[in-house]
Amino acid sequence: MASITQTIPQYSLGMSEQPDQLKFPGQVSEVTNAIPDLTKGLFKRPGAKRIGTDALASVQSGGSWFHYFRDETEGSYIGQVASNGQVRVWRCSDGQLMTTAFAISKTITITNAGSAYSTAPTVTFSDPQTGLATNRATGVATINSSGQVTGITVTDAGTGYTSAPTITISAPPYFGNTATATCVLDNTHVQNYLATSAPENLQFLTINDTTFVNSRDTTNANTLVGTTGTTDDTPHPHYAFVELLRTENGRQYGLDLNNSTVVTTLKRATRVKIQSDNLDEGNGTGHCPGIGTQVFQKSKGNSSGIGSGNGKNLIFRINTLGQQGVSPNYTAIQEGPDGANYRCSYNREVILLHGGEGWSTATADRDTTASLTAAAGGASVSNSNPSGNAVTYTIRVTDHEETQINATITADGNDSGLVRPSPTPFDSDTAVTADTIIGGIIDELPASITGEHIGNGIYLHSANPFTVSVVEDDLMRCFQSAVNDVQSLPNQCKHGYIVKVSNALRAEEDDYYLRFEGENEKDGAGSWVECAKPSIPKELTNMPLAIQRTAVDAFTVRQFDYQDRRVGDDTTNPMPSFVGSRINKVLFFRNRLALLSGENVITSRPGTLGLPDFFVETALTVSAADPIDISAASMFPSELFDGIETNTGLVVFSTNQQFLLSSDDTILNPDTAKLRSVSTYNYNETIPPISLGTTIAYVDNSGRFSRFNEMANVQREGEPTVVEVSKIVPTLLPNDIDLLTNSRENSMILLGKTGSDEVFGYKYFQIADKRQQAAWFKWKLNNPLIYHFIINDEYFFLDSDYYLQSIKLVQSSSDPSTTINNVDFLLHVDNHTTVSGGGYDPASNTTTFSNVGWLNTVTSPNHELVIIDEGGTPAPTDGQGRYAKCTVSGTSFTVPGNWQGVTLTIGYLYPYEVKFPTFYPTKTDGNISRSDVNSSLVLHRIKFHFGKVGLYETTLQRIGKNDYTDVYESTVLDSYQASRSPYLDEHIQTVPVYEKNTNVDIVLKSSHPAPTTLRAVSWEGDYSPKFYKRV
Repeated sequence: MASITQTIPQYSLGMSEQPDQLKFPGQVSEVTNAIPDLTKGLFKRPGAKRIGTDALASVQSGGSWFHYFRDETEGSYIGQVASNGQVRVWRCSDGQLMTTAFAISKTITITNAGSAYSTAPTVTFSDPQTGLATNRATGVATINSSGQVTGITVTDAGTGYTSAPTITISAPPYFGNTATATCVLDNTHVQNYLATSAPENLQFLTINDTTFVNSRDTTNANTLVGTTGTTDDTPHPHYAFVELLRTENGRQYGLDLNNSTVVTTLKRATRVKIQSDNLDEGNGTGHCPGIGTQVFQKSKGNSSGIGSGNGKNLIFRINTLGQQGVSPNYTAIQEGPDGANYRCSYNREVILLHGGEGWSTATADRDTTASLTAAAGGASVSNSNPSGNAVTYTIRVTDHEETQINATITADGNDSGLVRPSPTPFDSDTAVTADTIIGGIIDELPASITGEHIGNGIYLHSANPFTVSVVEDDLMRCFQSAVNDVQSLPNQCKHGYIVKVSNALRAEEDDYYLRFEGENEKDGAGSWVECAKPSIPKELTNMPLAIQRTAVDAFTVRQFDYQDRRVGDDTTNPMPSFVGSRINKVLFFRNRLALLSGENVITSRPGTLGLPDFFVETALTVSAADPIDISAASMFPSELFDGIETNTGLVVFSTNQQFLLSSDDTILNPDTAKLRSVSTYNYNETIPPISLGTTIAYVDNSGRFSRFNEMANVQREGEPTVVEVSKIVPTLLPNDIDLLTNSRENSMILLGKTGSDEVFGYKYFQIADKRQQAAWFKWKLNNPLIYHFIINDEYFFLDSDYYLQSIKLVQSSSDPSTTINNVDFLLHVDNHTTVSGGGYDPASNTTTFSNVGWLNTVTSPNHELVIIDEGGTPAPTDGQGRYAKCTVSGTSFTVPGNWQGVTLTIGYLYPYEVKFPTFYPTKTDGNISRSDVNSSLVLHRIKFHFGKVGLYETTLQRIGKNDYTDVYESTVLDSYQASRSPYLDEHIQTVPVYEKNTNVDIVLKSSHPAPTTLRAVSWEGDYSPKFYKRV
């Protein structure tokens, strides 16, 4: 047999559950409370420092936890949402409980409506009890026609209120009573949303000073997203607007109003004649008194009707011309030139100017009479009596036309919608004004339809539906709730008038709505602005809440504000797909707030984080800034639970599939966005995925144990690379693991389970595309874990006694340490704090520390309580680094020796333990290592190469023999001092073995406060290859 030696130069590869012969040099079978590091080796983890003196105050059992990093000055915060929905936040620097405040409820109670208000009064809310005055709530009041306050609309619910604010309403201007109102906090709504019996139902996302909280609780109806409120309604339920286009003489400005199926036959004269008259063309003086011209407007029967015997607005002109001449009986000799026997020959003419309504050739509808007055020239019916009566003409309709129209307003009777005012004057010298025309139309309206004169138009409204059309479209145009051309809208209209603009007759996708905004909110001049369809749902309810830092020592829990629907309708601007469902996760992606609900990813418009907007800004065009609502296309149910951003896009996770939200364009928009499947791995939806810098990682708990997967090379096309990182430790991670945190700066991942005292770690180091380190390890805490997180090189965790503790992943000056020969040695105890003021008893040589209130709040610790003297001053001077175990009794403890007058570190021991695999002769070639398992190897001795080290022990677990344990102190020969624990910066310890390599397991352990750092291991032994060599 040959005597050989072999060295494993580095222990930075952590633990492996592979067979020993397959383990790579530098891997171990088990490692507890250590950190594998490429530089330092396998060193004992730092101790956990207690935050504050006592456990966190007012913690409730159960609930969900979150954390939040403010800045370097203020540090971090940890928060709890209890199962009843109550929220508490503590500062991580000292464990102090912060003030929890609320916004106000948007329901305001008017306790006194007041009186004599001519305009809406000013509403003022008192300042919040925490935070800035600028955070106070705001609102606006509304009044009715009686001058009373009818309501207050909250425009900003404010922040920082610990009790309901006082509402002050300004007094009426001259006299009357001042209105009063009260409000309440919104805490009931908040707690109802957050209440859940399963902590994993609450999901958190922190952006700046705002932590969004959403609930997945399917048993809580308050978490179901709904809608409330409606978009602006029209001023009246049924309305129309008639615009006057131009004024013209001799035209009738008529309307047809209708809400019935009744068909009206409108008769209109098209030709008339003079049927008869009483002009006398007999003997006269030679004058023609019947000459004249006059325009007549005639009605008959009931002038408001157009049925048999009724008619109106028949307008015609009678022209009568005369020519003088002698009568047949004239004799010049007898009568002379001034005789009376002359005659006047008349030429009569009637000109139809307007055919009217209700005139026809029927006997009852055809005749009317007209008298040519003296003023018009028709002064007599007799040549012989020039001063006689006016001439009377009988006018008869000789032809007519019939039109079938609908012009009935049911409430007002048949034909009541036939609005036919008198035509404008036919005399071009008579001015025609818009006011006269509009006034004439309004006078003709049926009783159930009201007309308001606005500018050059009429606003019509009614309690009942109706339609309107103009008779002459070159004179007027009208519209109701829809138009086809926006150019036809007037620039003066009713304030609040809403119209739908339909660009295409058969398509609704390009329709939009406009609302008339009058100047100073008055009828008349103004402009048309885009709006939403009237009276459709506009507000989102039961949306994710927000926990916001509003002051140095205060947080406000409130319903976060989300933008209402302001334009379009359910076709052009539908409600997001999460309405009627629950939000599974809130994410932030490319300056958009993204919500996961069911199988959909819904993102807000970019740049709207302060008021997330899940509706389009305009229905006129499709914009790159529109929200995105896209569904995961899959053959399997794919409810989305979480996601993480990569350079390529947003990777989102269902329980059995991963999808990528990306765009082939440089800008993500609704037209270019696509959500495609990239992999099909199981996923633990209770643990968010994490970023490892250039890759992402997530937990799969589909089997008996959890798997930790890493995804790399996520691209728009093709599949990513997914590696099971935990493959070498397949049974290490429990199935019900639910806590995950990481530090990219330290290349460390820590996983845990609520209620377990074990924390599982993964340390990695990457150079280019090659992973130099992939090491698993395990920590065992003094008490079970409740929550943990890493911020800025500091691992925070909360134990089951609600002590908040931190472990510095990078040594700092605040860590307890002792300095020997200018070298700092960390002191390794958990839940450590400081204590002083002990009383020394020389008789028993013990020191007792009394009234240590927190002692009896640490329940069932796993390890022993010890005190440590870091510096040995002021007395005794030789006590540097010494420690003693404490005997606890209630709130007091006793230690042997004199410890008075010194500020001491007190904490709980924890063991550093490494179990080595079987040592085999090994050949390593690059990344390939081959162990000679067929050879015979008898180990003579093991040499441990330590860095910083103190007291430790080794155990040889031998088959068929008792375990052999030896305790070592790193004492430099001839330099040991009493009462001082010797710490060394470097040390090599030889441990005798003399056992066959396969018959012995070697365990290294240290439960001392001193550091333990294993750098390398060498072994020596007798080796035989156990095979025949060909010669």
